[in-house]
Amino acid sequence: MILWERARSSNIEKVGYDTETKELQVQFHSGAVYRYAGVPQDIYEDFKEVGYSGRFLNSTIKGAYDYERIG
Repeated sequence: MILWERARSSNIEKVGYDTETKELQVQFHSGAVYRYAGVPQDIYEDFKEVGYSGRFLNSTIKGAYDYERIG
């Protein structure tokens, strides 16, 4: 089950994470939603810790995990 949190980011509206499937979902203010597969919980916690920074998403998550646009 995905648990969603509001992000305090200029680009990211909210972020959801499922601890069982290690699935991360990111919804942008534009409405686009991306699903990232196999993201370890410690990476999600780091992402959360930095305030769901777009910079962290680009440098640590994008390119490291399979993803698809789902919305």
